[in-house]
Amino acid sequence: MYLLINMSEKDQIHLALFDEEKMVDKIYEGRNKELLFLIEDFLVSMGLNKESVHGIIVVVGAGSFTSTRIACVVANTFAYVKQIPLLAISVGDVDMVQELIPKLLEQPKGQYISAEYSGEPNIGVIQR
Repeated sequence: MYLLINMSEKDQIHLALFDEEKMVDKIYEGRNKELLFLIEDFLVSMGLNKESVHGIIVVVGAGSFTSTRIACVVANTFAYVKQIPLLAISVGDVDMVQELIPKLLEQPKGQYISAEYSGEPNIGVIQR
């Protein structure tokens, strides 16, 4: 199975487990800091564990700065530990995620993804 992490909507964490034939997804209402717990919850609810995940696709370029960073850090860490491939996609590619499996599997194991942002971060910027 492959894991999709999509945190492009505020206070929503959209996770999906999929392969070439089927896909099961769940949208959690929650805060971005709960991502790791919710991935575990999703896997357990499907009768799976972390060993069942053979690749991760992450939506970047949409959503908040912090959500995008958290999604990338969690995915990069997970993939590093398990030595599985990663792929960063735009929110527009979510509907065709199963078609992206060959592209995911082409990615070198151990290669990180980088966050892309929908706007400039305003950390420390004084608003007037």
